[in-house]
Amino acid sequence: MTWLKKREPTEAWEIEDEGKIGDLKLASQIREICNSVADSAEAVSVLYYGPSTETKTRQVDRYESAKKRAERKIEQISDKPVRDTAIYQVLNFCMKAGDVENAERLFHQIQTAWITERVKSEHPMFRGIHWI
Repeated sequence: MTWLKKREPTEAWEIEDEGKIGDLKLASQIREICNSVADSAEAVSVLYYGPSTETKTRQVDRYESAKKRAERKIEQISDKPVRDTAIYQVLNFCMKAGDVENAERLFHQIQTAWITERVKSEHPMFRGIHWI
């Protein structure tokens, strides 16, 4: 009786795009992903060191899924300033979750100087890293 089994609701950002879309639309979708899953990112940072529970697993899975979707969308953006702004959004999302490793990886992908400086001003851990 699998048809009676309760299924997780589908998030709006989990629906695949139809066809090719522009850079600004992709950046907007990335911002929506980060904003809609911000609660899971914050929960991940709080629950990270606690015991494994169903809630923790669900929040971590939701965060990881959203992060991967956002990163795939970043790869499709060709305009550097728009791409760097999207990276900045996902980097903040990672920092909210305490995912410093991925945030640092994203920081190294930023090519726009003013965005790099903004990240450094908001997240002191990046101040010692020099922009190329």
